[in-house]
Amino acid sequence: MQTRLNNQIHITKQDVLAEQQRLRKSLRRQRLSLSIHIRRRAEQAVVRQMRRQPNFVNAQRVGLYLDAFGEVPTGALIQLCFKLRKAVYLPVVRSVNQPLSWSRITRHQWQNQRMIKHRFGMKQPLMQRGVSVKVLDCLFMPLVGFDLNGYRLGMGGGFYDRTLASCSTTGKEQTKPWRIGIAYDFQRVDSLHSNHWDISLHAIVTQSGYRRFQS
Repeated sequence: MQTRLNNQIHITKQDVLAEQQRLRKSLRRQRLSLSIHIRRRAEQAVVRQMRRQPNFVNAQRVGLYLDAFGEVPTGALIQLCFKLRKAVYLPVVRSVNQPLSWSRITRHQWQNQRMIKHRFGMKQPLMQRGVSVKVLDCLFMPLVGFDLNGYRLGMGGGFYDRTLASCSTTGKEQTKPWRIGIAYDFQRVDSLHSNHWDISLHAIVTQSGYRRFQS
């Protein structure tokens, strides 16, 4: 509910949550409507962009995710990591209220799709022992929306917020891991509400380019 104080509109927490849910629903619906052809083109464009980015090229330990809900596919980027002899880590959900842990996968495990599906519908490695996000040099993050301040709108589970809270104070002060969002261009929104605990992205990569946010 909005209230008016001294002729100014006061936005309540409920208003913010309602707007976030509206955005999630709209952007997810648009994302799911994309054809396989469009998704594959975006996947290849992201790989071309990342080949030129020092924060990725110089990274030894890279955290990625497996697309499951219409996100830009990450398979080609994972293959590029193996080609460049990088260590690839995928997120493991241990429980709802715990940070994600990161399990290293080999090229063989990836090629044979030795994965299981967890309760939220995403695949994760069979080997569920993992390391802290602090070990990673570069972290690619899924998102539903993003703004030009580097803030991301996630699925609403808070997994990445809890995970990154262990390695940073606020904003972009923590440079490791280097945080890159992967998105389609249409997922950009004018502005997202941020909280003091939010840890923003260092950069975003879409099918049309790579953008580094100011710290």
